[in-house]
Amino acid sequence: MARMLSHLGMLAFAACLTVPALARAGAQEPKPQGAPAFVSAKTIAEQLGARIQPREDDELHVGASFTAVLDSPDKLGSYGLKEMHSGARVTVTRIAPDKIRVEVDEMSPAPANTAATVKLDEKGSLVAAK
Repeated sequence: MARMLSHLGMLAFAACLTVPALARAGAQEPKPQGAPAFVSAKTIAEQLGARIQPREDDELHVGASFTAVLDSPDKLGSYGLKEMHSGARVTVTRIAPDKIRVEVDEMSPAPANTAATVKLDEKGSLVAAK
């Protein structure tokens, strides 16, 4: 009887070690195909023609956002956004590993806004969504 309890104890101990290891292995999500490893907030702002305040961490993680000021309105058209005036507020949110949501608002000369979802290539550069 004691020997049988010893074997059951060893099996229970092995199960206690195996279950957390399997949970950790399942929690690691693979990186989607074509998603960049690093996305720079400063680079995204420059591509949109916007100026961003210096940040401690330049990486734009999924779910994170930043606000910038539009300096070069002519750059917006290449990403499917209508042209706005200099000084407009640009809000950028990384909504997925390979997608960015861009919203541009201005109050003068008249209230207006535009928005688009833009894709990221493997290097972290913006590509107009088709």
